[in-house]
Amino acid sequence: MVGVSARTLFRCLIASAILLLAACVSTDFDLSANRFCESPDLLIDKGFEGGNFHHCLYSNEGQFAVYIEPEDEPPINRSPWYSFRVSPKRSVETEIFVHFEEGYARYWPKISTDGNSWRRLPEDAVQIADDGMSMAVTLQLSETPVWISAQELVLPSFYDELIRQLSAHPEMTTRTLGHSVEGRPIHVANTRSGSETIILIGRQHPPEVTGALAMRSFVETVMADSELARDFRQRFSIIVIPLINPDGVVRGHWRHNVNGVDLNRDWGPFTQPETQSVERMLTAMELSSAELKLMLDFHSTRQSLFYTQLAEEFDEPVDFATAWLTRSRERLPNFEFKHDPRGPSGQANTKNYFFSRYGIPAITYEIGDEVDSKQIASTTPVFAEEMMRLLLER
Repeated sequence: MVGVSARTLFRCLIASAILLLAACVSTDFDLSANRFCESPDLLIDKGFEGGNFHHCLYSNEGQFAVYIEPEDEPPINRSPWYSFRVSPKRSVETEIFVHFEEGYARYWPKISTDGNSWRRLPEDAVQIADDGMSMAVTLQLSETPVWISAQELVLPSFYDELIRQLSAHPEMTTRTLGHSVEGRPIHVANTRSGSETIILIGRQHPPEVTGALAMRSFVETVMADSELARDFRQRFSIIVIPLINPDGVVRGHWRHNVNGVDLNRDWGPFTQPETQSVERMLTAMELSSAELKLMLDFHSTRQSLFYTQLAEEFDEPVDFATAWLTRSRERLPNFEFKHDPRGPSGQANTKNYFFSRYGIPAITYEIGDEVDSKQIASTTPVFAEEMMRLLLER
């Protein structure tokens, strides 16, 4: 018998299981309407905010397969979001094959028993095929439902709580800036009107949860009752738009709003109601005495990094981005992140738009996909504090 590696065997098993399950389904069956699949032992569904898979199959041989496909036809950024609930009818061990179309297993699966507290599945519970397009998840279940997701669920309720928290701050006011395609509110919070303003924008891309957690920690640090934060707010007005793509978050999209548009490619064109709401606010600001000094756009990617302008694009003795990140790195020697300065491009993203229109540092603040929430909570305040110190010195 010719020897095969465990990984090769695993790939063969996944491929065989998926082909077997697909063969059990009638070709005229509407797979996109397949919101759940069920066996005598358990049920898998996506019937909750953020829940998403394309279809789910169960074979008579006792195998489950969950198929993950993007919300729109390619090309699309390969950030395959998945989130499903497994409801056992009795204590049972099960293995679920997850197959990615137009994507790969970018996110290590997270598990929750309540939809609120999350942890990574252990290494021995997950096997990923060599090509990354399939993985097998092994679960030992009691009679309690569990959620399996690409990242922990950070839903509109998370932002509702943040807005309530900011509304309670004596220096902050909140309002509805506009509405998404499906009518969900886009909230904005801001401190008093000042001559110098910074703007913080979040969650243009639904799966980018670590960036969302970093943004909340950043805002909490800037609004804290510390001497540094109080001094900063005396001089600078702060505008916070924490969730700009609520439809995509609720629907579990990989990238787009419900019109199939990447909102971070719609700055300048402003074809979508979500970005149009911000453009109206900016136009109103230009008619006042407000002067933008900095824009931070919070995202997630495979590693923590900051996309900035090139130092030579600013006629100043000290490049803000370089100084800010150097100071932060000195305080965080064990937190790895990359500084990636780039020249102007034709891409209609937030960074390019704010720099070209206002000539200010406009920075894409990216946190690595697998940076855990504790590390985000411990490192983000350093970036916020050094940002405040540097702007106060300018």
